[in-house]
Amino acid sequence: MLEADAGKVFMIGIYGKELTKETKKLLNEIRPGFVILFSRNISTPEQVKKLTEDISNFLGYRPVFAVDQEGGSVLRLKDGFSTLPSAMACAATGDPQLVERAVNAMSLELKAVGIDFNLAPVVDINTDPFNPVIGTRSFGDDASTVIAFASAFLEGSRNANVVTCLKHFPGLGSVSVDPHYDLPVLDKSYDELFSFDLLPFKRLNADALMPSHVYVRSIQSDALPASLSKEVVQGIARKVLNFQGLIVSDDLLMGGVSKFSVEDRVKLAFDAGNDVLAICHEPELQLRAFKGFKEIVNRDQTLRTKLSKTLEKVIRVIESVQNINRPSIEIVNCEEHQSLMKTVAERSVTFVRQENLEIPLNEVDAILTMVNPPFSPVSDNPDDNVPKIVLELAKHFTVRYSWFSEKNLPSLEEMKGKHILLFTYDAYRSDVLKQIIMELEKYANVLLVALRNPYDALLVRNSIATYGNLVVQQEALLKVLTGKVKATGILPFKEREVLL
Repeated sequence: MLEADAGKVFMIGIYGKELTKETKKLLNEIRPGFVILFSRNISTPEQVKKLTEDISNFLGYRPVFAVDQEGGSVLRLKDGFSTLPSAMACAATGDPQLVERAVNAMSLELKAVGIDFNLAPVVDINTDPFNPVIGTRSFGDDASTVIAFASAFLEGSRNANVVTCLKHFPGLGSVSVDPHYDLPVLDKSYDELFSFDLLPFKRLNADALMPSHVYVRSIQSDALPASLSKEVVQGIARKVLNFQGLIVSDDLLMGGVSKFSVEDRVKLAFDAGNDVLAICHEPELQLRAFKGFKEIVNRDQTLRTKLSKTLEKVIRVIESVQNINRPSIEIVNCEEHQSLMKTVAERSVTFVRQENLEIPLNEVDAILTMVNPPFSPVSDNPDDNVPKIVLELAKHFTVRYSWFSEKNLPSLEEMKGKHILLFTYDAYRSDVLKQIIMELEKYANVLLVALRNPYDALLVRNSIATYGNLVVQQEALLKVLTGKVKATGILPFKEREVLL
């Protein structure tokens, strides 16, 4: 029994948009309880629905299909689906009820194509503007805002019967290293953690929780990532916070746990108290991890007992998604859902600085777009959407547009006295671009539009934040700039002089 069901505690990623011979072999070997889908698996709603059905039919049971559908830059289902703006954009609306309805629409679309588990919401409190991994994935920089909007996200999901997951425990809002690449260190005291970072995990009621690959000095005496630490997973999540739901590891192939062999990662993660072991890539490593896990469990009676108890919990979740009535695929990207996403996008657009800002725009002499690569490894939306609004506005004002980067800077003299519409994409992270923007304002009348993290908007006297550049957000911005919609967004963070 244990041997046959050991794979049920694994969440694996697969490759391709259809069920291939290689994927069948992997699925047959592991027989996982959870399958996570990425953009590499997704093209259309119909294709996703068929893929989930084909996998279920092949296995003889339906695994729990999971996805990262946070909104904004982390959306796996985009083309043909309703697209929710980022968490920070949602918070900027100031309307949790609106966000709940929008998340419910998104969640119903997940259910319609066979997905039952959304690895969201993000409840990290983003206190560091230079945080390399969270940014607009967070609802803001104070606990009350994060709790209010995460609660709306959870309720919208729950009403569609979609399983939810709080992440990234115990909080990545102030780290300076991305755990996709290396192990960040969270330097906060015990009291700071419990009075701030841990509040959302304490107050919110979700189905699952995801420990992060981060080291927390104040609560750990071991030298392990929190995700592999009994002190964090069992000691804090289970005992102190009394969390009773599933604990799902973050991807065990990330850089933050790379100093351990893949066999040791699954052993440590399971021993620490993770119920579900996520290995999202690399079939060879997935098989190695699974075989190593079975060998370890067979040798260790304590782990066998633990596996037996964990399987009871995991199988209950798997059974809950078998043979259920799902919404019709016709609801995916329906007019009602599109309208909700448009409303969120329109109500999130924020005037950050308005020293002499006149809307609608009547005079634009040039449009500049500045970018600051690289992009986050969890983002599926690099600036491939940016040209849409740039082209629209260039046509509207019959002006040219130019792209600039650290290696291709604008001539300030050429901009002298002009009205410049400047689109930026995390330019504040670059000292060179930041300096050029502030210098440009000495020569020209600048309206800056921050198309991703809103902190660029603090660099000038007139600025707008959109908290993302999804097509629906660009369309909302266009309406604001042309006076068709009023910008009523609320800045969901405190302004910080550190950027200057």
